[in-house]
Amino acid sequence: MATIYDVARVAGVSPKTVSRVLNGDAPVKKHTKEAVNKAIAELGYVPSTAARAMRSNKSGLVGLITGAISLSPNRSENAGLPDLYIVQGIQRAMEASGKTLLIADTGGQMDRVPQLIRTFEEHRVEGLLYVADHHREVSLPPVSPTTKMVLANCFDERARRRFCPMITKASSIW
Repeated sequence: MATIYDVARVAGVSPKTVSRVLNGDAPVKKHTKEAVNKAIAELGYVPSTAARAMRSNKSGLVGLITGAISLSPNRSENAGLPDLYIVQGIQRAMEASGKTLLIADTGGQMDRVPQLIRTFEEHRVEGLLYVADHHREVSLPPVSPTTKMVLANCFDERARRRFCPMITKASSIW
């Protein structure tokens, strides 16, 4: 796999010049830009999003954890907006924002969720979404302080305490 250094060598320029051409963040002479683009095409160079993410702390990736894909859409035990519709809406919103949505399906096994969260965090997602199969309270493992987590079709203990203080007080009596 070709690197930015390979492109620079073939084009006869510095790696910084290749970076300037790729990012368009500084002026580069037309013939230099053409030489860099020719070397990129010749070598089949693909910029490393991992390297870019390390520098900018933005991966452009958003992780989504759901069971909507593996579970039957015809299940009738709970009513409400089917979770697959929520996932499709999220996909459209991510596409419109220029983000890439990575989807992991639990297969109906909640014990997979901690490892899926860890995998997404290892890939430096900018945020995580969890879509439950029906509106209910969930108990998810904590995420790192830098990871944003959004719950869809569900809520957790923190939300219940924040938005339903009377329910929390009443439940502690029982």
